[in-house]
Amino acid sequence: MKIVSSVLVSFMLVFLLFAVFWATIFSGYIQYYGINVFFNPFFFNVFNPYAFVILVAIFGIGFVIPFVDKVFKFLFVVLLGCVILLFVPSFGRAMGEIFLAKDYTLSIQGEMKNIRGLYEDRHYIVYLSEDSEDFETRKRNLVYYEKPNAE
Repeated sequence: MKIVSSVLVSFMLVFLLFAVFWATIFSGYIQYYGINVFFNPFFFNVFNPYAFVILVAIFGIGFVIPFVDKVFKFLFVVLLGCVILLFVPSFGRAMGEIFLAKDYTLSIQGEMKNIRGLYEDRHYIVYLSEDSEDFETRKRNLVYYEKPNAE
C-alpha cells in the first residue's frame, strides 16, 4: 500500500514539475516572441509521456526506500527551485531556445532557405523573418509556415 501511495504522490509532484517547467518556458519564450498559441495546446504539444513515467517511477520508488527518501525529497525541492528560477525572463527564454528552437531547411516561394524555427506544432513551423528588440515588430515579423502534410 505504501508503494501505491508513493507513486500517486510522485505522480502529482512530477506533474507539478512538468507544468511549472513548461509554464516558465511559455511565459519567458513563447510570450517573448508573441507566438499565437494558448498554454493548454502548447503543453499538450511539448509534454513527453516517456520522461514523465520514468520520473514518476524514479521518485515513486525513491520516496519509499528508507533513508534514501530524504535525498529524493531534497532533490525534488531543488528541482522545483530550479524550475521556478526559470520565471526569470532571460532564463526561460534560454531554456525555450534549447528545448523548442530547431534549424530547418524549407521551400519558401520555390526557394530552399535555412531558417531557425522558434516553435513547431502539428500544423506550423513558426520562425522570425527578421529579429527586433521591439515586441510589436517582433510579433509582426513572425512567419507561420504551414507544413505540407498538415491536416
